Amino acid sequence: MGLSGSFLISRAVQVVAELGVADLVTGKARTLDELAEATRTRPDALGRLLRPLVGCGLFTCDADGAYASTALSGLLESGHEDSLRPWFQLGYRLTYRMLDDPISTLRTGTPAFQQRFGASFFEHLARHPDDLAVFNAAMACLTRRTARAVADAYDFGTVGRIGDIGGGLGTLLAEICARNPHVGGFVLDQSHQVEAARAALDARGLRDRCTASAGDFFTAVPPADMYLLSWILHDWDDDDALRILHNCRRANGDPSARLLIVEAVLPEQPGLDAATVLDLVMLFGLGGRERTASQYAALLAKSGYRHTRTIETGVAGMAVIEARPDN
Repeated sequence: MGLSGSFLISRAVQVVAELGVADLVTGKARTLDELAEATRTRPDALGRLLRPLVGCGLFTCDADGAYASTALSGLLESGHEDSLRPWFQLGYRLTYRMLDDPISTLRTGTPAFQQRFGASFFEHLARHPDDLAVFNAAMACLTRRTARAVADAYDFGTVGRIGDIGGGLGTLLAEICARNPHVGGFVLDQSHQVEAARAALDARGLRDRCTASAGDFFTAVPPADMYLLSWILHDWDDDDALRILHNCRRANGDPSARLLIVEAVLPEQPGLDAATVLDLVMLFGLGGRERTASQYAALLAKSGYRHTRTIETGVAGMAVIEARPDN
């Protein structure tokens, strides 16, 4: 019974993230009437939504009915350094709704997202700027966490130019460059992402060292000393993942060049972990998949790379998979 109702709690967190409730109680307790007025909701209905979230430790509620923040709700505040609010907003707007008919995916192989929204995930984002902005913010908030871990775990001391392929706002590239003044690079992404990426890199003071340009990683990628594929290959099935890897390999002819794959790696045996849950998002949403370390090694071998090592980051199953051209 607990498992049967857990999706309602997840949905409730998505709703309060979309409404910005955590921001409203930051630093000051608020009555239910105050929260309802600020969120343009009905007090009784909002109170019923908040009740189980108090039980989960997301908020507190005193004897007078005033709601206050907790360390957990701090992660839903817009201004928190590691805010997860955009991730839950993405769930509210897109991820939850793509699960209307998951059985169709199991029977047809077509992502349920495409059936629900009438377009593939990335086609939908290109057509809906508001959803794209939330997606970018969600990816940035997750990448900020992994970027620090990657920059801590991997030595970029001998790298000159990095290509962040499908890098979105360039969050990972920016973190690496901020810590390594000798490193420069570029973000390659779709045309509707480029302006936001340039602004994000400029905001980090990297205008002279980093650029952003439009391109299609299924067609070709510019040359670089190292390629980053962070949260990219899991979006695609094996055939498309190999197309991306082949293009990196063709452009990355130097035997000393490197490729870094940053992904949540599945355990070899089934279990309940972050990568396994994320794999369901890939199944029903994008048609991609999470992979085990051995599956990544097999993909690399087919694309002309050799897997050299895997470095655990200690963040939610995320790992850095290093590869070099297999000459």
